[in-house]
Amino acid sequence: MSKPADEDEQAIDRLTLYMLKETYCAAAGALMRMNPQAADALFQAFERQIADALQRMHVHRSEGPDSTAIALAVGDRIADILDQAHRRQFEPRTAPAAEDRSLQAVREAGISREAVEVLASLQRRFPSV
Repeated sequence: MSKPADEDEQAIDRLTLYMLKETYCAAAGALMRMNPQAADALFQAFERQIADALQRMHVHRSEGPDSTAIALAVGDRIADILDQAHRRQFEPRTAPAAEDRSLQAVREAGISREAVEVLASLQRRFPSV
């Protein structure tokens, strides 16, 4: 089998994401109908795991010099999927918590204000346990 062309790779990635999203949404809906409390606990664990992975990507620069931007973009896409699956389109804002040390380090590193705000938003959405 030959290696797919760039356009084919993009189609593969797009369709893979779509199918995973549809499957996750269907499974989340079924779980919420069967046991809402278990679903909530499981969703929180998933979100924490995702947030931790994105934070590690940012801190360790595992995706190169654009790791922070990549982590933010991935976080935004995943957050959209989780919102749809968990039916949380409009969560009320909570009072801001004390700023995480890692966010303070990001702010001091001179990263753009927009990137810092998005990271802060992700941290509020997926608070540390």
